[in-house]
Amino acid sequence: MNAEAVLGIDLGTSVVKAGIYGFDGAMHASASCPLTLSHSGPGRAEQDLDDFYEAAAAASRVCLAGGYAPERIGAVAMVGQMAGVGIVDKDHRPLAAFDSWLDTRCGDVADELSRTLGDRITATAGCAPTISIGPKMLWWRRHRPDVCRDAASFVTAAGYVAGRATATVGRSAFIDPSYLHFTSVADVGRAAWDEALVDAVGVDPDLLPRIVESAEIVGTLTDRAAADFGLRPGVPVAAGCGDTAASALGAGAARAGQAFDIAGTAAVFGVCLPVFAPDASDGTLMTMRAALPGRWYSLAYVGGAGQVVEWVCREVLGHASVDPDAYADLAAAASSVPPGSDGVMVSPHFSGRVAPVSPSMRGSIVGLSAVTGRAHLARAALEAIAFEYRRYADIARGAAPDVAVTEIIGTGGGSRLDVWNQIKADVLATPYRPVVGAESGTRGAAMVAMAAIGQELPELEPSAYGPVARPDPATTAAYAAATESYQRWSARWAAGYRSESALTEHHGTGDTI
Repeated sequence: MNAEAVLGIDLGTSVVKAGIYGFDGAMHASASCPLTLSHSGPGRAEQDLDDFYEAAAAASRVCLAGGYAPERIGAVAMVGQMAGVGIVDKDHRPLAAFDSWLDTRCGDVADELSRTLGDRITATAGCAPTISIGPKMLWWRRHRPDVCRDAASFVTAAGYVAGRATATVGRSAFIDPSYLHFTSVADVGRAAWDEALVDAVGVDPDLLPRIVESAEIVGTLTDRAAADFGLRPGVPVAAGCGDTAASALGAGAARAGQAFDIAGTAAVFGVCLPVFAPDASDGTLMTMRAALPGRWYSLAYVGGAGQVVEWVCREVLGHASVDPDAYADLAAAASSVPPGSDGVMVSPHFSGRVAPVSPSMRGSIVGLSAVTGRAHLARAALEAIAFEYRRYADIARGAAPDVAVTEIIGTGGGSRLDVWNQIKADVLATPYRPVVGAESGTRGAAMVAMAAIGQELPELEPSAYGPVARPDPATTAAYAAATESYQRWSARWAAGYRSESALTEHHGTGDTI
């Protein structure tokens, strides 16, 4: 039987998703499997690399359980969470738990690199040092030299799963260009390691994985992996890419000037650019290479934004579980409050701010009055993400002034909240078009797999998009002042938490890691 479909697997933070897609782009089957995130101490957020593999295999088997013939699958691609890092030995076995993107242990390293090499790193790697792969690699070299002595390479979560499935060993570990901005030691414009920057930062060059294109075939499924995934041995496996790059590709945000919003555990906003244009002046945005050559994304994200929304549902609106009823209540509450939430503002950085980096920053609320109710807090939390996005969009326009932002394509669970889509459209003065008929992460992974075997990439059908939220000029004008006020408060919050953190460390009462 000839191959006529591919398997795309998306390794997230709380769940692994899998989808079978025909060469026409239609999804034939989907499945998911939960993951565990452990917090073993202050600042720690870790996952088991083998759990990623087992969850990916389980999701694949469920996809095929409906009767889809394994022989029809022509290729597989894994995509995954981006700012975390794992470490493996010469046999590609994990030497430690996966250091999640939510783990803040490397915060002091990121601050140090920002002070000493920030401008150089931003100009070359396209991203100011933050809580991500580069500072994490340096943290491991400094704090766990015993682990690094036995190591062969650092790996991404998706790179580990693909490597285990294809019997990758030793120095064959790989990373694709979509992750490189997070490494602090790469030339993202050339998709290569910058040897001078590697030396200046202090990362061990012997532990850097080889760089391969997202659609490069890195191997084929071993007999064991084929049995695990329910597929036939010898199926080609593409290198894959980061989940943000996959979601942008899968949602159809691939033309210059299109923006995307991934409203998930992290709230990610990016603008597609035809050139590598790092944010050298502000140091807030990251410039990510797209999954396929010829495009870059100027982006930033609010870490844990989805958790903030869940917190509102549970702790503010009183829902025991975060289910469709909770989200319906959230939408109703937010819709009952006027734009600007009567002056109430929320800092959504419950676990530190990523862009620009401020690990000590936490959640805050200002503007409370005698008339403030739960609905004000609900709307203010949603508006906070939109205010962050507005700053990102303004900086992107400055970095690439010839590229006009024409529309925002929304994906992720949060894009199903119509009131939130309208808030974003009004705050950013840009039409917002949600993807409702496709799972962009696994679809993007599937498109990488198609590219790996030479298939033409399909476009999303118009029916996959939901109703467009168009900005209301009067509301946009009102939000302009609220955005400026939010930015001033944001600067105060960052400075205040930074000062408190320094005082705590000085008095020796802070957390130790």
